[in-house]
Amino acid sequence: MNSLECLNCNEATEGNFCSNCGQKTDTHRITLKHFLFHDIVHGVWHVDKGIIFTLRQALFRPGKAALDYIDGKRIRYYNVFYLILLLIGLGIFIESIYLTASAKFVSYIDPDPNASNATLDFIAKYAKFFLLLAIPVYALNSFILFNRKKLLYSEHLIIFGMYFVGIIIFTLIGNLLFFAEFIPSISFLAEWSNTIVPLLLFPYIVNGLYNAFGKEYTKIGFALRTLIYIVLIFAELRLLGYILKFYLKHYHH
Repeated sequence: MNSLECLNCNEATEGNFCSNCGQKTDTHRITLKHFLFHDIVHGVWHVDKGIIFTLRQALFRPGKAALDYIDGKRIRYYNVFYLILLLIGLGIFIESIYLTASAKFVSYIDPDPNASNATLDFIAKYAKFFLLLAIPVYALNSFILFNRKKLLYSEHLIIFGMYFVGIIIFTLIGNLLFFAEFIPSISFLAEWSNTIVPLLLFPYIVNGLYNAFGKEYTKIGFALRTLIYIVLIFAELRLLGYILKFYLKHYHH
């Protein structure tokens, strides 16, 4: 029934929601039937809808989606940083299945004799976590280079967070392609995965930057800033590699 007084904050209410705290005015007894078929199913369905919508937006229009979120259009979006953690967890799960499969099935690709490298192995194992920690640095890059919109630094964090969701999706696709090595007819896909994913990421990031900032600059101005942005990312990744190499050499046993 609709209450004239909010049961949560005791404010006078009109309509279906309290204007003070947002609680529904239509409250009900929590019967087992309602709990099972409304509260749980309804709650999970709405979370799923938010996740699916955010994944789709991050994949196909990350720049515009981030700007929509910054502009206040947030009700349909799942929290970007919670979603990143969920995707990292999914990546760890997929990698654990791959390691189990590697122990049980024959691989039909030739191992790379140069692939064994402590630094590279360490980066590959924890790549998503390092990139997660690097979000503040990459956001600072865009804050410095693409500042004509006068967005706050925290808003640049949201923009790169949205890109990062897409980046993880592409890397998860690459992880799934690794399973092709156990199937002779398509084992070549596993070898190509390390090439396919970077080729997809480059236009994805450029397109995302253009969606978010392209209209603020001339084509030459945007292209120059994007080039500097990408060079900075590679330089920062190289610096990270040196730091990890130093760490592994002196502290990791």
